[in-house]
Order: sequence, then C-alpha cells, then structure tokens
Amino acid sequence: MKSVEVEIFGRQFRLRSDNPTRTLKIAQTLSQELTELYESYENLDFARLLLLACFQREDKLQTALEENQELKAELSRVNQMLESIVSI
Repeated sequence: MKSVEVEIFGRQFRLRSDNPTRTLKIAQTLSQELTELYESYENLDFARLLLLACFQREDKLQTALEENQELKAELSRVNQMLESIVSI
C-alpha cells in the first residue's frame, strides 16, 4: 500500500491505498459532491455534509445493485430461451 494525500472539501487527508490514482479520483468526486451539497445546505457542518453524501451514495449503490439483479434475471431468462431454441 502507498500513502496518498488527498484534499476533500478543502481539508487534507493522508490515506493508504493500493491504487493512489483511483483514490485521488474518488476524493475529487467526493469533494465536488460535498461542494454541491454545501450550496444547498450551507447550515450543515462538514460531518453532516459527509453523512448526507454517504446516504446519497448508498442510495445510488442500492439502486444499482437492484438493477444488476434484475438484469441478471433477465439474462438468465434470455439464455434459457436461447437454449430451448438451439436444442430444437
């Protein structure tokens, strides 16, 4: 693991990562999201902005996981249909 320094919402953090480039990109994206949230919720402190960002990301993740499961089920149905057609 390598040590990488990132800036998130104007604050410096030193993190350890196997992929520093990806870590920097994630930090930049998170910083941008926090800036956008701050524009809407100026009264929230850093910790609450982070919590709100976490909830938003978790919501997106759960939606993506649900869509992934639906796509897997659809792919399975298509594969079954193809198998039945090929075996004829």
